[in-house]
Amino acid sequence: MERSEMVAGIAEQFMTNWTSDVFRDRCVAQIETVRSQTHPNIESEDKVEKFLAQHSSKELEEFIFGKSKTREDYVGLMAEMIMMLRQHAGKPSVNASVLDGASSDVLEAAGITRNGLDQLDRGGAQGGAGGQ
Repeated sequence: MERSEMVAGIAEQFMTNWTSDVFRDRCVAQIETVRSQTHPNIESEDKVEKFLAQHSSKELEEFIFGKSKTREDYVGLMAEMIMMLRQHAGKPSVNASVLDGASSDVLEAAGITRNGLDQLDRGGAQGGAGGQ
């Protein structure tokens, strides 16, 4: 019984000690998950997206670790970077044909302008009169 308690205590320490490899590897995995969902573009004009795309998940974690003095710093910066990945990287693709029938009011409520809709890539198959 004592041995299992000791092992549980060691495991808890590894999971809560922000400087441990186990804790940091979990954070790298979280970054990688978000990167795989957002696909940051290295050729983006958005400087933040470009920075995030130019570095591996491990490099991004090491950057944050180097800037952090406390667990709170580390966790806060990690959350901020993950939020930036979601905001700046890999805007979700939109199937323009689904939006073609939407009214201007609906598009406006979604933050899409009619002009922006006309500029969306329609996959080439439909062409579209608004294309160049």
